[in-house]
Amino acid sequence: MDHMADDLTPHFVYLSDVHFDELDPMQMLHNARFPAHVERAVIAWYHSLGSSWRRDLAENPDQFHVVRDLHIEYLKPFIGPGRMRIDVWLERMGNTSCVYGFTCSNEAGTVGYARGKRTIVKLDPASHRPSPWTEQFRAAHAA
Repeated sequence: MDHMADDLTPHFVYLSDVHFDELDPMQMLHNARFPAHVERAVIAWYHSLGSSWRRDLAENPDQFHVVRDLHIEYLKPFIGPGRMRIDVWLERMGNTSCVYGFTCSNEAGTVGYARGKRTIVKLDPASHRPSPWTEQFRAAHAA
């Protein structure tokens, strides 16, 4: 699959269950459901890095961020229900933004269903303006 992390790029793998209620009348995973599966993979990745989603910004100031851009290219229908593999990796870390690449594939990672990029921007909680990532966030992503 083009636009996938190479074997040298560190990436996180998440297996996401696709349920019957996410399917369209043709038994295909509805296109609007792919972002939810990618979001679940990113959240699982953050948890594996030691982050949590408690509302205490003093404990985790980097959780105050928004999705700025989401690009998805659909390659092949996922016929479900079943389990879909989501690979996520860091494409680029900016001062206030972060770009993740992702692929959605079969469990073996050999049949691609979708691929794309997801850009997030960290915000200052008071002003809602872009704010720099903490050193802890940068270090976790550098690992």
